[in-house]
Amino acid sequence: MSNDAAPILLLVADDLLMGSRVREGAKPSGFTVTVVGSEAAAKAALSGSPAPVAVLVALTVRRVDPFALIRFVKATYPAIPVLAFAGHVERELHEKARQSGADLVTANSSVAMHLPALLTRLLRGESGNITDEEPAPE
Repeated sequence: MSNDAAPILLLVADDLLMGSRVREGAKPSGFTVTVVGSEAAAKAALSGSPAPVAVLVALTVRRVDPFALIRFVKATYPAIPVLAFAGHVERELHEKARQSGADLVTANSSVAMHLPALLTRLLRGESGNITDEEPAPE
């Protein structure tokens, strides 16, 4: 593969609509999105070449323990940032993601509406919570 290949985002999700939204949101920023719905597929993608530049984890994914996966990514690939997301009312999931080591945690709606800004913040090394009301940095 050439050195000018588009950087890869690994999306761990089983919601087809969210996968489509992330692909469309990442395209203008020049990212390629790989969507996986199992732990084995996520681990294979992480160990592949080129490696993803970031991992996005839907906290409601059904066939993966998202919190165990976040811990695995942070322990095994500490340089790869993790963005975790769930519905804005699912505060318990947000908190568990933070405790598991996710760099940024936000709501599904923020991912759908502000993905380029979220990716900029994530890849700059920012951490914490992002709310829907929070203005996206330019």
